[in-house]
Amino acid sequence: MAALVVGGIPAAEAAGFSDHELGEFYPLSEIDEAVVHEASAAVVRFPSASGFIVDPDGLILTNHHVYESFGKRGTVWRRWVGDGTEEALKIELVSKDAKHDVALYRVIGEHGPLPFIELRETAVKPGERVFVLGHPSGDPLRASFGKVLADGLTIGGRPSIEYSAQTWWGSSGSPVLDSRGRAVAIHWGWDSTGISNGRLTGVPATLLLGLHGFEALGSDDDVNRCDAGWSLSAKLIDARVKQSAGGRWLDRVELRTAHDDRRCVAAIDSVTFRLHPSFANPVVRTDGDEALTIHSWGFFDATVEVELDDGREISFVDHVAWK
Repeated sequence: MAALVVGGIPAAEAAGFSDHELGEFYPLSEIDEAVVHEASAAVVRFPSASGFIVDPDGLILTNHHVYESFGKRGTVWRRWVGDGTEEALKIELVSKDAKHDVALYRVIGEHGPLPFIELRETAVKPGERVFVLGHPSGDPLRASFGKVLADGLTIGGRPSIEYSAQTWWGSSGSPVLDSRGRAVAIHWGWDSTGISNGRLTGVPATLLLGLHGFEALGSDDDVNRCDAGWSLSAKLIDARVKQSAGGRWLDRVELRTAHDDRRCVAAIDSVTFRLHPSFANPVVRTDGDEALTIHSWGFFDATVEVELDDGREISFVDHVAWK
């Protein structure tokens, strides 16, 4: 995943999976990881808690104990970062489960497709890197970084995983995400010792997908939604960064496979880029939705072969253009 320079902070000095302090909250402007910025668009702020969108139609997960104070309907705010650009969303309750401390809401009224966070369908392993996005103390969006500590636990009567990071009052309902931006759990609290900077607890996403009353999380009215609609995004990173053997100045360009439905992008297992024959390495394979960086001076057509994690293969041709 390409690194970002945000708010004038060089990437080497910004927070990320490999460079952070356990127990610290980081505003988005201090974060290096692109996956954090992408996931942040789907996090919502309740009046005194957090939640996250898990479907482009507007399904939102939070805790049952958040529902107890929020009620069956009300207003939440998407991507509350403190600059006045947040989006207000009216929501109503779909289902709730006190035993697992989880509630499901849906955005009501007219709205377009919303950014969302995919629920991971496979279990976590101790040592995996994770991050938490939410609104501790009602603050603008904050992230913290850590690792999975344990899985398969029952804490406070709830099936749980444990992880290191940082949360506080207001973090209830925050997504706990892996390094690809998939939610592995919904944060619900601290461990039995009440330590916030250490062993935090959340309900695993694998359980939520099979929970009675939460069938909408696994529904798919269009199983073939990813068979079409793909495109190739080309973004200029640096202009005229080096010269070719023939003396042409080459731009540095980032190529990425795109789809209007983020569920399709999240389902990518690998991508094979077949570039113009003039490239020294015209065929390049990447994992997941990882961006490909090339150096080129002109425009060309490229063939892209996408392999999804369900085994499907889709091929399309698109024009590479960045100016």
